[in-house]
Amino acid sequence: MYDIIRKAELFDWWEAGLADKNAWHLKGIQDAWIVSELRDAEGLRICEVGGGDSRVLRRLAEKNTCVNVDRFEGAGNGPQDVPEIAGVEIVRSFMGDFDPALADSSFDVLFSISVIEHVADEDVHVCFKDMARLLKPGGRMLHAIDVYLHDDWCDMQPELAGRIGLYHEAAMQAGIGLEWVELPVVGQGVKFRSEYATNSDQQLANWNRVVPHLRHQRAVTQNCSLKLALVKVEI
Repeated sequence: MYDIIRKAELFDWWEAGLADKNAWHLKGIQDAWIVSELRDAEGLRICEVGGGDSRVLRRLAEKNTCVNVDRFEGAGNGPQDVPEIAGVEIVRSFMGDFDPALADSSFDVLFSISVIEHVADEDVHVCFKDMARLLKPGGRMLHAIDVYLHDDWCDMQPELAGRIGLYHEAAMQAGIGLEWVELPVVGQGVKFRSEYATNSDQQLANWNRVVPHLRHQRAVTQNCSLKLALVKVEI
């Protein structure tokens, strides 16, 4: 699966009680997708990448063994304080470190929310390789990735297209054993469509105070989420 979260899906998740209707920001939308995918998870080993003070692991830890992998160094405006979440183990590391504290083929599910877009271009391939290493055969990888979509061609489109292609290449690189759960729907020419779920303008204005250099981009785009879903196969 390589697609954009749509409003119709979000409405269904709200009605099913899988999302916080008061979480109007993009992370609330992304949380809802992850929870919808893992609503029946029980007895699994689950890893969240860059989870910070994780909202989703608080829910999943009730019936699963959960690990939060995050250095807690404030990267990408992330947290620096290490949270205490019942039933959640903390490993202070990054994907791409190939940390021996995280054993090969040790997780049934690995996911991230608003993390992958912060990985530098030159590190994306090694990040995916390390994440693939951690999955058991048959295990799933789910990533909700922030993306700013334009409704027409503009001077920022090549950068967007480059990242869309980079995620695809990293997921499909030879030797890491990942396959799409469903065939990709979006490609490098993706543009905004009114059916896509979006971040609120109010939240974007809040983010402008934290990351002001993206103010112009936020003023001319819609902030949506990619949903990238992969499965580990035998290699």
